[in-house]
Amino acid sequence: MEASLAFYQSAASLTRGEHDRICGGLPIEPEQTATLESPNGYLQLMQFASAESDPAVAIPVEGPGVTHVCFQSPADDHLFNKFIGLNASTVSTGEPPIDLGGYGVRYGYARDADNIMFEVEQLDKPPFKGPIWIAHVALVSHDIDRSVAFYQSLFGIEPYRRINRMRGQRAEEVTGLKDVGARAAWFNTGNMIVEIWQYTNPVTPEPGSPVAFDQVGYNKYAFEVFDLDAECKKLSDAGVEISEKMTSNEVTEVYARDPDGNLFSLLQTTDSNATSVRDVKKIDWLPSPAAPDVTPPG
Repeated sequence: MEASLAFYQSAASLTRGEHDRICGGLPIEPEQTATLESPNGYLQLMQFASAESDPAVAIPVEGPGVTHVCFQSPADDHLFNKFIGLNASTVSTGEPPIDLGGYGVRYGYARDADNIMFEVEQLDKPPFKGPIWIAHVALVSHDIDRSVAFYQSLFGIEPYRRINRMRGQRAEEVTGLKDVGARAAWFNTGNMIVEIWQYTNPVTPEPGSPVAFDQVGYNKYAFEVFDLDAECKKLSDAGVEISEKMTSNEVTEVYARDPDGNLFSLLQTTDSNATSVRDVKKIDWLPSPAAPDVTPPG
């Protein structure tokens, strides 16, 4: 835990939050928790005592599952090199971060000491103020159309962007995959992006058994809602199994799985809760559930 905190605080300038735990309840209790704060959201770290929390086998770039989170920064911050300077291992090939398309964004994939992958996006002209944002959570699916339909229903908006053919030398360098091919979709949840991929080469496999909650890696992602009962009913009516409510630290939370078996939670906080996403910065330049009519660039 202490090594992970030092790594992400030093490289990404994330700050350790005053509240080490922002969950309403967890399927398995960790030995330690800590919260890292960015301007637009939170990263909850957990350390477990169980044998299953030994360093994990790396989840492949082509998935399936929750493969990475993305840290976004101004280009002149040289964030990718900061991570590598702290002994992150490079996944991307060539000379990352890589200019994928000449539109002012450079990309690089790397892994931390626990073999957990993350992405860096360095922007020539960031649309936000401040050094580092947690830009997105990436899900890799065997069936992107099914996943998009699920999250479109959950969020109440369509993805603001889709591509059906990503390939080429630059894409190979970013992903570290030879002859790579992929499809993708992006949703803006308000303060953060959900990015969905399906690799066509190498083909994203069908998901197997769900990953244990206490296995090293990304074990869940959370969406804050204003009416938890209404959202639970919507999921139940769609045939999604939902856990019992768990309440702690002014947070009430339920758990469910998406069509690929990825574990996510819906949580509702009190008005006085200090870690509510009501109080973080928003991605107001893209359509979201709160602003569905924003016209995306391009």
